[in-house]
Amino acid sequence: MPKIIGYCIMATLGLSGCAGYNHELLGRNYTQMTDQELLTYSYELSSAIDRCANDPGRVTVGLGTGFGLRNLGVWLGLSRGVAPCDPQELIRRQAEVRLELQRRGLSP
Repeated sequence: MPKIIGYCIMATLGLSGCAGYNHELLGRNYTQMTDQELLTYSYELSSAIDRCANDPGRVTVGLGTGFGLRNLGVWLGLSRGVAPCDPQELIRRQAEVRLELQRRGLSP
């Protein structure tokens, strides 16, 4: 039982790391950035979207055993985890940043 709790904690921390980075990106106020900061921010958003879109989640393998009525059972299971992030919020922010870049006369 303690191993399962440990695995759950590790998975939560791993997923929150990805989500935390995206949350930090979305938490920035791009309207108050300098031109150079805004260009850098635009590139960071593009990288985060690529990372997020290309990471389909992890495949996990499970092995189980058990006793039944005079039988021993062995099971093998494969499952695909959920993607660590959803790129939709990042894509919306990227569109807003592109509009701000156009308003300032800059091109990414």
